[in-house]
Amino acid sequence: MAHAGIMPLWERVDALGVRDLAIVGVSKHAGKTTALVRLIEDASRTGRRLGVASVGVDGERADSVLGTPKPPIPVPTGTLFATAIGAMKEASSPVEWIEPTGISSPFGEVWVGRAAASGMISLAGVRQLSHLLLLRARFRSLGADHVLYDGALSRMIAMHPDAVEGVILATGAVVGNVEDVVRATRQGLRKVGIGLAEGAVARFCALQVGFDGVAVAVAEFPAVPTDVAEPAPARVSGENGNRTPEWSRAALSDIRRYPGATAFTDDIRAAADVTERHRVFYYSGAVTDAAAQSILLRPFPSLLVAESPAHVFLSEGVWRQYTRQGHAVMVRRSAKLIGVTINPVSPRGVTLHRATLRQRIEALTDVPVWDVME
Repeated sequence: MAHAGIMPLWERVDALGVRDLAIVGVSKHAGKTTALVRLIEDASRTGRRLGVASVGVDGERADSVLGTPKPPIPVPTGTLFATAIGAMKEASSPVEWIEPTGISSPFGEVWVGRAAASGMISLAGVRQLSHLLLLRARFRSLGADHVLYDGALSRMIAMHPDAVEGVILATGAVVGNVEDVVRATRQGLRKVGIGLAEGAVARFCALQVGFDGVAVAVAEFPAVPTDVAEPAPARVSGENGNRTPEWSRAALSDIRRYPGATAFTDDIRAAADVTERHRVFYYSGAVTDAAAQSILLRPFPSLLVAESPAHVFLSEGVWRQYTRQGHAVMVRRSAKLIGVTINPVSPRGVTLHRATLRQRIEALTDVPVWDVME
């Protein structure tokens, strides 16, 4: 399901009812800033007014680590953006500085500005979820139709559902050859598209809103008739590849809560006397390798539920081991996966075969895939 250019991406944004969105890359230089530029250009053609910010630094001439050229960020007249004024030394757009935000950064205080004429800008200074929420409110009060955040999988706050309604995943040739890109994209899709909890599990998680700690529940499953065929596996667009058991059918009971806990550790087991039948674990905070490892060797498949994908910080090795042993990961809520952008050209000039790359990425997901260089 591919489209020429990125214009249909705005059509999908409208179809999904998304107002605020983030672009996250599977790695540095995966093409997320190029995707951001295309979105800004196409928004201008359709009269959309944007507010733009970056969780990181974007728009400088060269990467501060690799020294490779980075794409500038051109904006049309009237574009709203937030950045540290100290990061605008290489910018060419004349700016009407509207107001300070009180957000401090290594580049100085972040201000909200408006492009007084078309030109290039640099974005820097946004680092926390509270910053994104503050900026979204400021942008909306100034008339922005959409807010765009340039983020990264390593900076998960950009895809927090409190801040955005949709996420675009950017991938590209910087990762390596086609197989390398496919592998990295599969991992990125799994992270962005963690399945939503359903049924009794969703109701159990909803009861934990505002709770800080770990909550557990006994899970029981109705018998499945032997003549019912097992459903075919879904592609990676909103699940994590684990179908055993079907957690949406679970009936939950004996709910126990442990305030302040961050993992299902031995001391919690000893104090709580949690049984083997307790198979659903909700975490209000970050889900780390320690959280997964603390239930890794349980005798029955268990379900670990995070508040959102932005709360999941599992390494690839632990995640693979965890799911291979029959355990699953879900989330209480999530931003919608709008689509995937691919960049077949790396910053060092290596170009992958466009059609092949697109076809391989399309085979991973049922969301739209766009080539940002077309």
